[in-house]
Amino acid sequence: MRGPTRNTNWMLSMAAPLVFSGLLFVPWAARAGGPLLVGGPGFGVEGQPFIWDPAAMPVQYRTDGGPLSRKPDGTVVIDNPTGIVRVQAMFQVWQDVPTAFISFNNAGPILSAGAFTDGDVSTVEEFDAVEGSCADGTQSPIIFDADGTLFDQLTGDPGVIGFAGACNLNLSTGHIVAALAALNGRFQDDIDTPSSYPPNLEMTAAEFDEAMAHEFGHLAGLDHSQINVEVLQRPMGQCSTNDLAGLPLMFPFAHCQARSTASLPMLAPDDIAWISRLYPETVNAPPAQVPFTTRYGTISGTILFSDGVTHAQGVNVIARDAANPRRVAVSVVSGYLFTGNPGQSLTGTNDGGSPFGSRNPLLVGTYDIPVPPGTYSVEVESISQYFEGGSSAGPLSPPIPSPGPKEFWNVNESATDSTSDKNTVTVTAAGVQSEINIILNGTPARFDSFESARLWLREPLPTWLREEDWLPYTVDA
Repeated sequence: MRGPTRNTNWMLSMAAPLVFSGLLFVPWAARAGGPLLVGGPGFGVEGQPFIWDPAAMPVQYRTDGGPLSRKPDGTVVIDNPTGIVRVQAMFQVWQDVPTAFISFNNAGPILSAGAFTDGDVSTVEEFDAVEGSCADGTQSPIIFDADGTLFDQLTGDPGVIGFAGACNLNLSTGHIVAALAALNGRFQDDIDTPSSYPPNLEMTAAEFDEAMAHEFGHLAGLDHSQINVEVLQRPMGQCSTNDLAGLPLMFPFAHCQARSTASLPMLAPDDIAWISRLYPETVNAPPAQVPFTTRYGTISGTILFSDGVTHAQGVNVIARDAANPRRVAVSVVSGYLFTGNPGQSLTGTNDGGSPFGSRNPLLVGTYDIPVPPGTYSVEVESISQYFEGGSSAGPLSPPIPSPGPKEFWNVNESATDSTSDKNTVTVTAAGVQSEINIILNGTPARFDSFESARLWLREPLPTWLREEDWLPYTVDA
């Protein structure tokens, strides 16, 4: 049995920020792209994604010394050398993107941090020690939980496949220094008992490989993406080839069959576009290396409330190739560079807000999407209500429904246009199609009838109505 997945976000209290985003595997159906972490004021480079230092490639990671999977009776199903080969292959998937300058290297076994001698991270105490060595920047560990017992103790949820994220950030340069990924081998133990409690659910090797590559995408700094979300309304494991082709590997639900079963590459156009945007290749050495600017242009704009002025954050924006709209699509969330929590200073209880994300109000509703040269439609939709916590896409969690209905961009954008009116934009390599702004239909007014009429008036009030002249007489001192 193969069930859908959703993600859990682990935010552990540590000296350095630890941000995990992972996959869950649950036996019930449920139903958002870009960087996972964006710098804020004094916290990295404001408005710029946290990435690994391109000047320090390859990214060095270390692997667990135990088996990737074993049965409850201790029988090894996937031994350590086989597990390491599969891990290397899934990192290679990202490294092979020709327009992305990113590479990875297995630096050897996980350093024990004085917690164990057998090389196998199998207890919470050992995990805490290794995670601490990630938090201080010593190593980037890939942990194998061979039978799922470690995950049970860490998460209390039998549906967790894995989690990953940065655990040490350089707040001066905006670079990721160290990150961690953990993989639950219970999903590869050749046992499938979905009706038991807790259930033991099995994934195919291809499905588990995709889950590993998904986690390594987070480790590289990628957020989730919501494209072809309608697949969640269809039977599990029965997605059409067109939908599967456009469905990002960084989609937070493993609802569809493995892409390899449809002879599709593991990465969708959205995955390739965003890993390339974060780590743009500049060298032309075909076929292995191709400059990002020769293969991509940009569509940018702002999502606005019906007043045509106020920015709308947290709306999913998708650019779809006019000739292959389900197969070739790239997305981002409006305001993805702006913070999800700017904080406030009135009460002193939440004056800092989130350390992540820009405070520049001009970024609240903006978007920019890297796309291959071609002709595209642009559409907006709500982020799925289930995409929250570690399953979130963009800066808002839980997501706020789009204040307007799903609609397309058209050249006569207004708050009263037909949501089905659609025009296309043509993008060239290194070209930018800007001001592709969408005014949402039917959103609330900026002011209501209970707010001061003064706020509606553009002209100065007459003297006799001005607040400072309300007294009918003068009081002498």
